[in-house]
Amino acid sequence: MDNQPNNNQEQEVDLVPVFVWISNGFKNLFNAIGGFFKGIGHFLILFLIFIKNNIILLGILFVLGAGLGNYLSRQSKKNFTAQLRVQPNFESAGQLISNLEYYNSLVEEEDFTTLGKELNLTTDEASTLVSFEITADYNDTELLEEYDYMARRADTIALENYTFEGFKLAKRDIDYQFYKVEIAAKSKTALEKAAVLAIEVEDNPLIKAQRTAGRETTAFNISKMEYQLAEIDSLISAYQVAIKDKESSLSSGTNVFVNGQSKTETFKDLFNEKARMLFNLETEREKKYGYENTVNIVSYFVKKGVIVNKHLTVTFAFVFFGFGLLIALIPLVFRFLNAYQKEHNS
Repeated sequence: MDNQPNNNQEQEVDLVPVFVWISNGFKNLFNAIGGFFKGIGHFLILFLIFIKNNIILLGILFVLGAGLGNYLSRQSKKNFTAQLRVQPNFESAGQLISNLEYYNSLVEEEDFTTLGKELNLTTDEASTLVSFEITADYNDTELLEEYDYMARRADTIALENYTFEGFKLAKRDIDYQFYKVEIAAKSKTALEKAAVLAIEVEDNPLIKAQRTAGRETTAFNISKMEYQLAEIDSLISAYQVAIKDKESSLSSGTNVFVNGQSKTETFKDLFNEKARMLFNLETEREKKYGYENTVNIVSYFVKKGVIVNKHLTVTFAFVFFGFGLLIALIPLVFRFLNAYQKEHNS
């Protein structure tokens, strides 16, 4: 009993180094954090001193950049831009992209005679064209519909390691369903003439074969669905007659009432099947009319100036400012290298 107070005292004495170690740990942590922020502050001060020493050079380049950006922005507002959302059929996306890249190269080479012949324009009208651009236009919802369409027709085992994200990464530039085409010109009249002609793709044997196959398939599907709709309408008419006939019953041998379903459920199923068939028929008819053109125009509008505001004034101002920083750093780097060389040669 006499030794118990001494044991407690020894335990309290043994805990002292632990608390000291924890205290030192927090102290070092706060010192490190303070040193980090102190280093950042020191770097900012050095950076501001560097800016102050080179303020004339940086200011001149900043103003030049802003002026150039403002000039280009004003010039772009003088142009007209046509934006089209198009849907290439029959694997014609690659040819469409190649055509627009070719037209753009003719503009860069200033070969307006050839460009005019390609787009059925006069040389003067072709000379007003500024640029041709095409990019894939999509969202995840549209890609998910494509993935679902593919998944329903593919082997289940093959899809186990082929996720939606993998499907997106595997897409090439020519594999998308929709594309955004932007054509810029100085003349609105020439632009409106060229816009529709620029996205036309001439039929080749492959396109002709796929168009024929598509038309035949949709025509067969439409004929089959129309026949099925007529059969469903006959069943609905027969069912309505059966309801009016008070003496008819399930045991009378009529084949309208199947699987022992009630009258309400059977009637509901028939109308649901008809609604589904009408939806599928509408889809097939859309495909049929979509096959009339190699490239379908989904949307098309013309606007004066650029479609997307690119903030050229601010962008060029900061680009030139960064270029000025790079120029101002060159003497500092040379001085550092000379000092480092002298230090290690001595």
